[in-house]
Amino acid sequence: MQISSMLNTANIAELSAQKEDTSASEEYLKVVKKLYPEVAYQTRDEINSADDALAKFKEDLKTKGASELLKDLNEEKINAIVENYKQKLQEEQKENPDKPMDIDKMVSDFKQKLLKELMEAQKAEQELKDNMKQASISTSDMLTKIKMSQETEKKGDNVMNFLEQMLQHS
Repeated sequence: MQISSMLNTANIAELSAQKEDTSASEEYLKVVKKLYPEVAYQTRDEINSADDALAKFKEDLKTKGASELLKDLNEEKINAIVENYKQKLQEEQKENPDKPMDIDKMVSDFKQKLLKELMEAQKAEQELKDNMKQASISTSDMLTKIKMSQETEKKGDNVMNFLEQMLQHS
């Protein structure tokens, strides 16, 4: 009887209103909300539109073009590496003041070395691209020649078959 009365729709509404979730304490819920604050959902476009660095990158890409932008980025990287190297040398000179160092010359040589490595890497990359392009052309040329030779063989087979038929009939 008790079960059937609980199944009554009016009683179900009363039970659900009376029943509160006591599985987690209020204190625990406050800590969870503090550690994991609710963040409104944003689409990727909304997130990207708020990113100033991304907007600057897109603008630079439009105005400068890809190759000029890449050149500028590489230059910034090299300058950052050179500046870091210069700071290390200055610290080393402070630690060992009696050790003779020409920091400007060392920094200049280091920068030249980095630029040379960059140029070699770009040259190797270009050669690789050229080789890949040449290989793809060679492959397509080879496939064309194979198809032509197969067609020629088929034509030759047809001529042989015709000649064989002529000889058999005589």
